Amino acid sequence: MKLCYLAAAFFVAGLFLTGCVKNDDPAGVSTGTLQSVIIGNCSPVTVNGIFMVDSVLTSNNYVDVQINVTVGGSFEIKSDSINGYTFKKSGTVSAGLNTIRLYASGKPVATGTNTFTVIYGGSACNFSITVFAAGGGFGTALYTLGGSPGNCSVSAITGNYIVGQAMTATNKIEMTVNVSGPGTYNITGAASNGVTFNSSGVFTNPGIQNIFLSASGTPTAAGVFTYPVDNGATNCNFSITYNTVITNATYALSGSPGNCTAATINGTYTAGTALTASNTAVINVNVTSPGIYTIATTTVNGISFSASGTFNITGPQQVTLNGTGTPTAAGPFNYPVSGGGNTCGISVTVL
Repeated sequence: MKLCYLAAAFFVAGLFLTGCVKNDDPAGVSTGTLQSVIIGNCSPVTVNGIFMVDSVLTSNNYVDVQINVTVGGSFEIKSDSINGYTFKKSGTVSAGLNTIRLYASGKPVATGTNTFTVIYGGSACNFSITVFAAGGGFGTALYTLGGSPGNCSVSAITGNYIVGQAMTATNKIEMTVNVSGPGTYNITGAASNGVTFNSSGVFTNPGIQNIFLSASGTPTAAGVFTYPVDNGATNCNFSITYNTVITNATYALSGSPGNCTAATINGTYTAGTALTASNTAVINVNVTSPGIYTIATTTVNGISFSASGTFNITGPQQVTLNGTGTPTAAGPFNYPVSGGGNTCGISVTVL
């Protein structure tokens, strides 16, 4: 009889220890590879921020890379340390193609071009960063507009475009450019329907990257209007639809009614610690009709995720849900995400 009790005690203890280990990392470590070309360069890769000698790098200094995840779970991607700075990101990802934002830390100590190697699992790829002298000294950039000479390669249109409502800081066009020589840039657009789109700044590194064209003015009529933009060497165009009232968007959550497809959970989640701006969940949607949207989860274990805004173009897009609240307990928790009349699920592990 005593042996039976002893065996039962060991069995219960084993379950308890197994549960503890599982709660530390219930999703396991993800597996997959970095997206790259044959010669080893990360592809696609987007570099953001100005890297200057003796300037401490901030959250504006980052590199976006893509990973193809075969088994979802936790991840850590980091680069080597060169010239006084490095890149790193950790979190959890689900299976599929994921875009990972690697934030820089440190302070460059010398000018020049630095080539970094990033590692994920058993794969590696490279990207280059140009460090400028303190104070700038930038020349004029050499670059082409994505989609030139036809439709601009627009990836997102943000803000509401309503007749009689002045454009605000939220009214922007995100598009790609291909930079062959770093330096200053100025992109201008012709006025149409009382609105113009322009952008200026500094390209600090070569390659394909995203820029934002900011809108100004007040639209005077409803309908579809075309906007040509040029940089003095190349040109392209895009269209904006103006409405008289704000309408609800029609869209589907990718993966509904199962798990959200290729969702990415960013930030660290610790019981008793309030979430910050770094705690986000990125999900994928497919928009069939532009308009406003609200996407939110239920509150589970003291936290929730939500986002609202406007879809201005149709097709596949990503939405970043911001986390709020304070986790009350450790372990894995499932969150149903609702929006557009459908639901998919994400999972968050609290340490």
